[in-house]
Amino acid sequence: MTARLSAEAAHKPRRRAGRAPFSASSPSPRYHQLYVSLRSWVQDGTYRPGQQIPTEPQLCKAFDVSRITVRKAITDLVREGWLVKYQGKGTFVESSRARPAASLDMAQMRSQIADLAAITEVRDLRIEAVDPDEETQAALNLDGSARVQRATHIRMLRGVPLGLITTWVPLDIAAGLEPRDMSRYPMFELLGRAGLTLVDAEQWIGATLAGVEAARRLAIDVGAPLLRISRVVHAEGGRAVERVLALYRADAYQYRMHLGPSSDASA
Repeated sequence: MTARLSAEAAHKPRRRAGRAPFSASSPSPRYHQLYVSLRSWVQDGTYRPGQQIPTEPQLCKAFDVSRITVRKAITDLVREGWLVKYQGKGTFVESSRARPAASLDMAQMRSQIADLAAITEVRDLRIEAVDPDEETQAALNLDGSARVQRATHIRMLRGVPLGLITTWVPLDIAAGLEPRDMSRYPMFELLGRAGLTLVDAEQWIGATLAGVEAARRLAIDVGAPLLRISRVVHAEGGRAVERVLALYRADAYQYRMHLGPSSDASA
């Protein structure tokens, strides 16, 4: 979906929003397509921290969906910390979204991934060429005809499923990767071997609940808490070359950081 409401207060629109029917061919549920659109409005600044988003009736009309669909999408965004609801006032972008992103250099990120790979093993590797979902298409800046390689695997630690990792790589780049190596090396290393210079990445860390597929592959209950790490990696020249979604069991995984003294005395 490319259409969206203008960035106005929900109760005083500056222009009339057109209807934005969902793609009938998309494998994603309608609520998820709406979820992706609403979240993108927050990410790209269409709706700023503390600003009210359109009301449920306005979203129903703009996207031609039921109120149940709108409520499910909003509920997920509230649970993940993108939005906040105030009784009798409406739904607003979470104010904490105004905080600047924490910084971690690429060398540190690669070291963390390599360390995890060294103490875990890959199981249940699945690789296939697919049409990208809306979120992947937007993250990798793909045109409508581009396809991706989707690879999923389980990271095992001492025989226990630790995390479900999914990567999406543009198919023209994936053609230079050796599938047999994907169970032995992290994707960033394989991309480097394919001749790409990785320069930066955007990463989001949050929480979610296990769906049916994640619960089955991680041997946990549906609804069990998961740590959710999402990352988009860019190569030299600015091209997005990989999207990663890692779901780690909250009862088996910890994200550790060392916080040193700040160079800014006022921090």
